[in-house]
Order: sequence, then structure tokens, then C-alpha cells
Amino acid sequence: MPAPERRTRWDLTAAAVLVVAVVGVSTVLWWISDARRTTLVTAEGPPPQPPAIMQLPPALTEAWRAASPATPVPLVQGGTVVTGTEGTVTGRDVRTGSIRWSYQRDRPLCTVAAAFRGAIAVYLRGNTCSEVTALNWTSGRRGPQRTGPVEAPTRLAAAGNQVAASGQHYLEVWRSDLVRTLAYGRLPTPAQPATQPRPDCVHGSMAVSPGSGSGGQLAVVEHCAGERARLTVQRSDPKEPDQPEVIFSVLLPGQQARVVALSDDRVAAALPNPARLVVLDGQGKTVAEYPLTVPDTDLLGDPPGGVVDVTKTSTRLYWFTGSATVALDAGDLRPQWMRSGSLGPGCEVAGRLLLPVPGALAVLDTATGEQIGALPVDRASYRGTIDTASSGAVILEQRGPTLVALH
Repeated sequence: MPAPERRTRWDLTAAAVLVVAVVGVSTVLWWISDARRTTLVTAEGPPPQPPAIMQLPPALTEAWRAASPATPVPLVQGGTVVTGTEGTVTGRDVRTGSIRWSYQRDRPLCTVAAAFRGAIAVYLRGNTCSEVTALNWTSGRRGPQRTGPVEAPTRLAAAGNQVAASGQHYLEVWRSDLVRTLAYGRLPTPAQPATQPRPDCVHGSMAVSPGSGSGGQLAVVEHCAGERARLTVQRSDPKEPDQPEVIFSVLLPGQQARVVALSDDRVAAALPNPARLVVLDGQGKTVAEYPLTVPDTDLLGDPPGGVVDVTKTSTRLYWFTGSATVALDAGDLRPQWMRSGSLGPGCEVAGRLLLPVPGALAVLDTATGEQIGALPVDRASYRGTIDTASSGAVILEQRGPTLVALH
């Protein structure tokens, strides 16, 4: 029988050297990794749920405010409101503004949006908004992550089980696990360049729809050299992500246009000179055209981030043109009424529309647009666009880079 092997001093020395080497390599990798520069503080338990509001209060006062330049609109679900500034995404108690959870990186935020019942944070790396993280709305726990070459600046538009990231030359659509379902435009590293129909066109605006049985859709206004504005509607989840499945692509009657809304079988685009809303069916045929009594300047150029300012409900869409709010039917996208002199699209609270106007939140009948009251609001010197949302008795106003809570 052979003699049993014995560990010599050299064996022990070699093993010790190997352990030190592994620890050293691991330490170096951790030191240079993103994990070392990420701080996550999660919340203990859910926040108190604000009670439903059955009627509007007689007056509003400011409860708290926080810097939030990375959120284009107020982001609130239940008792938690999300803010984003510099490299930090924060979940706050909607009643007090106190911090419940936070996620911090050493990179600047491109944007933050609400999707899939969570917060989607997009971070800048180099010249692109390429690092994406999903955060649980209640606890702040980290969910799926992805990297991709989304252009800066970008804005997210969510609908159902998908979210689209805008870009002037390249845009993407992701599903809830942040797997990319569509790549459209000038692909950074195209495997099959010929699969993209118009890689040299500029994307002006976009809108997404969850769709019905056939899946979701993405509408894009494209500006291509030598032709009028082009409206393209395609599947947001084609069989191959880099091979678009276009439903229709048509030229619009003008050099400029904006996608306003997309439903299962309709898409609406706004055009200037003269100002009007054009509605097309699922085959790209114009089925209606509505004049708009707004200045042409409201509709010139492309909206910031490539997404128009719209608040959606189950029955209506409230679209802010820049100087007026237009209520659209959520099905056929027909304008129902318009209110000039507004500062944003507004939000529905207790069966009424609260519409930001100078010095107040006007209280409107949602069906007719008739004003039936007003809640004075002191905004000091702020005169810009205001996006609103609500949770229980708390009304949130996004005033530029600042989020303000009123109650």
C-alpha cells in the first residue's frame, strides 16, 4: 500500500500564497467595481397608506419640498414618492418628505421614471445614459439591471409591461425584467445594418401603448432629409429586437409634428401652421383632423426629451400644449375640451381635475372643462411648467427641478 501523502512546508507556503493572491485580486476587482461606489439603504416595512380623499380640501398649504431635477413629473405610488438628484434616488414618505430608502451612485442621473410598479433609474456613463437599475417602490431594494447605449439626454415613457427610452438617433424598449425588446434607429454595433429602415433619420417624439392581444406598439415622429415629417408605428416587441416590425410609416402634411397619444387603433399627432391635431387609424389612414386654438409656437420643434406632457387616466388624456390643456378621449383621441392659460396637464383628484394655473390649482369638471372652483397656491417667483400628481390628501407639484408637496 502506498504511503499517505504528507503536506510539506512548501505545500503550505504555496497554498498561503494562492489564498493571498485570490484575496488580492478580489480586493482589486471590488475596488474598481461599481459596487464599491454604490450605497443602498432599504426601508423597513411598508409606509402608511394615505386614506382616499373623497372631497377636495378648502385650501392648500406647503408641507415640504425637495430637489428633484431627474424626475420630469411627480413619481408617487401609495405612501411613497420618489425624487432624484445628482446620483441619488430617494423614496420619501409622501406626507412628511422624510427619507424611507435611498440608492446612491457616483454617477449623475439621466432620468428617473415610474414603471412596473417600481422606479427605473438611468445613470450616465461616459456620453450615454447606459446604466439602468430597477428599484422596488416600497423598500428601495434593487431589482433587474441592464446596460445599453441609450443617448443622452433621454426620457422614459412607460405603458403596461414595457418602457421606452427616447433618443434622437437611437431608442430602445425594455420589458419589466429590463430585457431589451426593441432597438430602433442608428444601432451602435449593428449585426445586420440593413434591418433598420431609416437609421439616418432624427427622432423627434415618441409614444407607447400596451396594445391588446397583438402586443404593444411604439409611435415615432422621424425627421428625414428631403421629406416631410414621418410618423412610424411599429411593434414594441418584434421577434428579433434589432429587426423592427413596422405596422405603417406615413408622411404627415407638414415639416414638423409631435406624437401626442397612441391607443390600440389610433394615433394622434399635433402639427403647426395651422395648429391642428391629426388622428390616424391602425393602417396609417387619416380619419379626423381637429383645429386647435393654440399658438403655432406651442407645436414648433420637438418636445423636451422627445415625450409630450400628458396625464393619462382610464377615460381621458390631458395634454399640455405649452399654453393650454386639451382633454382627449382615451379611445378615439378626439378632443373634448380645451382650457387656455394653464401651466400643465393637471391630475384628477376626488372626481375633479386639478389644473395648475397662475396662483392656484383650478378645479374643473372632467367632462366639460368648466371651472367650478380654485385652490390658491403660493408659488413665489416660479413661472414655469407644473406637472401634478396626488396621493390621498397630498398634492404634488413638479416645479422645474423642485418637487413641492401640498396638503
